[in-house]
Amino acid sequence: MLTTYIIGSLALIVKPGPDLTCTIATALSDGKARAATLMLGLVAGCWIWILLLTAGVASFFTAHPKVMAAIQVVGAAYIAYLAFGAFADAVRSFRASSPDALRPAAARGIRLFLRGIAMSMSNPLTILFFLAFLPSFTTSSSSLSPALQTLLLGTLFCALVPFVYLPVILAADFFRARLVGSVKATASLKLVSAIMLAAVVAVLASKLM
Repeated sequence: MLTTYIIGSLALIVKPGPDLTCTIATALSDGKARAATLMLGLVAGCWIWILLLTAGVASFFTAHPKVMAAIQVVGAAYIAYLAFGAFADAVRSFRASSPDALRPAAARGIRLFLRGIAMSMSNPLTILFFLAFLPSFTTSSSSLSPALQTLLLGTLFCALVPFVYLPVILAADFFRARLVGSVKATASLKLVSAIMLAAVVAVLASKLM
């Protein structure tokens, strides 16, 4: 059963959903360090869901689907805001006269971390995983309580995330590094990043309709 859980977890992590797409977009636009910070925020968001499940709030969300829908709408709106900002950044980059003008602001770590938390907690796939898939792997025959089983299984999921995300982040950053000396190429990467975020918004909006 644990093997099945791990396979299911990896399938969700690898699936090119909002979290992974936004992480790749960040790596292409701002580099591996900031993408890794976003990833840590995503993991923290998952951890918060784990704590909520452990505290027994899953039944509340199941009984109040409108609350869950509202969370997803807020998440989609937030990513739409990020996409708009990314497009604006791409436009500024195309107008820049030197690569130095394209460097991202230094003090963005905490904002990226909090962004990751917000994205993770409003991602429909993540919500479905923690409310439906994970609880199905807790058993009454175990010597551990259901809450502790949930905590351990959720922690395992969080531990698997970097094994998938970090190689992807490094690959995207490697590609970005090959082009970072060119103003037009760097600006084009920012535009690609913005388009990826816009695509995420379109997918989320289609699921909410």
